[in-house]
Amino acid sequence: MQKKPLVSILIASYNKEKYVNRCINSCLLQNYKKIEVIFYDDGSKDNSYNLAKKIKGIKVFRNSKRKSKGKFNTYYQINSYDKAFLKSKGEYILLLDSDDFFKKNKVKEIVNFFKKNPKSNVVFDLPIYFFSKNKKIYAKNKKTIKKDIWPRFPIAGSCISFKRKFYKNFSYIIKDKNFSMLTIDFRIAVIANTILNDFQLLNKNLTYYFQDKKGESKSKFKKFNKNWWLRRRQAHNFVKKFYDNGKSLKTELDHFTTNIIGKIYNWL
Repeated sequence: MQKKPLVSILIASYNKEKYVNRCINSCLLQNYKKIEVIFYDDGSKDNSYNLAKKIKGIKVFRNSKRKSKGKFNTYYQINSYDKAFLKSKGEYILLLDSDDFFKKNKVKEIVNFFKKNPKSNVVFDLPIYFFSKNKKIYAKNKKTIKKDIWPRFPIAGSCISFKRKFYKNFSYIIKDKNFSMLTIDFRIAVIANTILNDFQLLNKNLTYYFQDKKGESKSKFKKFNKNWWLRRRQAHNFVKKFYDNGKSLKTELDHFTTNIIGKIYNWL
C-alpha cells in the first residue's frame, strides 16, 4: 500500500492577530491528516506570534530582527515563506497568508491532483473572496490562460500548491530582489505558465481569500495610480526576462506603453 505523502502548510504572518486562530484552525481541521503546519511570524508588533504559540500541533517560528526589504510588503512575504520552507519536510507545499483560510478538503484535493497529474509541479485553486460570513464571492474560471500575455490570473498567494522540488529548482527566481513590487503568486504563475508550460488551475474553490480594505494591494496599488503602473512595468520586464523562446512578445505594444508611462512617473 502506497504511503500517504507528508504535506507542509506554510503560513506567512505579520500583524494579523484577529485572524491567526481562524487561519491555523482551518489547517488543523483538514480531513487529510498527514500534515505539518509551519507558522512563520515576521516580527509582528501585535499578538500574532503569542497566539500561534498557544496552539498545539504546529511549529512556530519568529523573525526577531526584521530588516528593511523595501517599502512594499511583497518581499517580506516571500522571505517569510522561504524561511518557513527551510523548516519544512513535506513532499507537497501549500502557501497560506495568515488572514486567509482553507476549506477542510483543500489538502486532500491537492494531494489527489498531484496523484492524478504526476508530471505537474504546481497547481492553483480558485479563491472564495471573503468579505464576511454573509458576503462571499466564488471566483470562476472564465478565461483560458494563454502563454504570451501579461499574466492576469484568478488566484491569490494562498491558492498556490507545489512540489518540494519545484521550489528548490526555482527559488532563485521567486526570491529575485530586482522586482520588489511583484507578489509571490505572480512570480510562480509566470514560472508555471512560461518556463514550465504547465499552468494547472484546479477548477474548485478551496481557499477563502480575505478582502482586507487596508491591505497593500488595495491601499497602495489602486488602478492607474503611480504604483500600479510601476508594478505593471516590472511585471512585463519579469515576463520578458524569463520568457526566452526567440520570438517577440505579442504584448510588445502594451509593454512599450507601460514602459513610457513608468519612465514619466520616475521623472516626476
